[in-house]
Amino acid sequence: MSKFNIEENLFSYQAEDVIKMLEPGGFLNCSEMGTGKTPQAIAVVEKGGFNIPLIVCPNSLRLEWKRQIEEWTEEKVAVSTSDTYTRMKPIIDSLIDGKKYRVVNYEVFWSKDNLELLNQIPFDIVIFDECHKLRNPEIAKIKKVVKGVWEFMEHHPNTKAICMSGSPIMNYPNDLYVPLSIVKPNKWPRNKEHMRYFINRYSFVAQGRYGVYTYGTDSGMLKYLKADIEPFLLRRTKKEALPYLPDKYYRRIELEMPSEQRKLYEKMENELSILLDSGEPLHSASVIACLMRLRQLNLDPRILGVSSQAAKTDFIEDLMEEMEGTDQKVVIFSTFEKYIRLLEMLLQKYNPVVVTGTKTPLERQRAVKAFQENPEVKVFLGTIQSGGEGITLTASNTVVLMDRWWNEPTNQQAIDRTHRIGQKNAVEVIYPIIKDSVDETLDEVLQRKSEASEGFLQESQVRNIVIEARGLSPKFRRYEPEKPFMEVV
Repeated sequence: MSKFNIEENLFSYQAEDVIKMLEPGGFLNCSEMGTGKTPQAIAVVEKGGFNIPLIVCPNSLRLEWKRQIEEWTEEKVAVSTSDTYTRMKPIIDSLIDGKKYRVVNYEVFWSKDNLELLNQIPFDIVIFDECHKLRNPEIAKIKKVVKGVWEFMEHHPNTKAICMSGSPIMNYPNDLYVPLSIVKPNKWPRNKEHMRYFINRYSFVAQGRYGVYTYGTDSGMLKYLKADIEPFLLRRTKKEALPYLPDKYYRRIELEMPSEQRKLYEKMENELSILLDSGEPLHSASVIACLMRLRQLNLDPRILGVSSQAAKTDFIEDLMEEMEGTDQKVVIFSTFEKYIRLLEMLLQKYNPVVVTGTKTPLERQRAVKAFQENPEVKVFLGTIQSGGEGITLTASNTVVLMDRWWNEPTNQQAIDRTHRIGQKNAVEVIYPIIKDSVDETLDEVLQRKSEASEGFLQESQVRNIVIEARGLSPKFRRYEPEKPFMEVV
């Protein structure tokens, strides 16, 4: 039985937008992040009677789509893998096992073999989530994806298409062309010639050393573009759509480790098991260090000097990219200073400020002031232990806990840096959770500790639970946040 009911649990504005999107033709849903575009898209599929839907999304959101589809419907979901060689196997298997929904990431369109397979499936609706990923088609890898998407859509001329993005225009109107060509190809054809015409019409361009580049928007022409798009465009702000949100709501994003990260993680997990099997006590320095490295590998192997892709880092980069072009700011916490430093380096374009245990009180004050008052500073990075105390971060209403501390009050204290007097918007708390990792074990720990009326467990008890919980006891209930995300979007 599904957790939510489309008829009963959608907000009134969501239901209105679903009716709009069910009108003939393609649509752009450009409502702000957090307004509930995902359940709207699922409702379109279900209420529209579509039988063979395809969801295309960034790699980091594949499992999140699966989770939400399963929470809103009773349908089975096939999800492409992150491994190049087995990426399409679940999609192929779905043709046999009868799964209705198929979720793939944009990278599948790189391969001609993948395209040949997808072109043979008679999809009746395709939803492109975070369609801003298709901007900048002059970049080699994006060019390959766009070419594949165009070819795929040409093989499905009667298929309904919906493109979704909270930030459809990252830089200039150019960013809109590929999504427009997907949903309305008769007006915006799927070829470079018409794309160049579109760019010249709505943007200021110049010939540079490395070719044509865009340096501005022709605001005088933009009103005509808006008029053209308005009949099939949905755009709601979070404040407009959710004026009576609870003061805090939670969003769990389920992620999957790339194969190289998983191999490193399992190797460290085995080393921890060997240590324990040898009789090493839980409180020994070697066990504690091994457990710490396991958690760091779960975040990003680069913390330990190992070059590897990392699911959580990919997710946070995708999140920040989605917020480009808006006035939104993000607060990001981790328990590890090394990871905060890594994110500081990777997110330089967003002018991050950092608060860790190495910062003096004056440096902390300056960092908070810059985040609160400077519109160019988009990111606050802090350790839960240091950044979670004594500061106010109400310039943001989005908090991401990349990993969590061993007790929930400490985590909530960090979250409440944004949930304070002066906060004008509902606060969204995001938990990126990796499947089959210490994250899921920590869920059980936090649930158990929350239910324990006698107070907090000692650190040694926590480590004992973590180490023994490779297969968790059936008596443990799965941790559910205070107010699940899907109840409020």
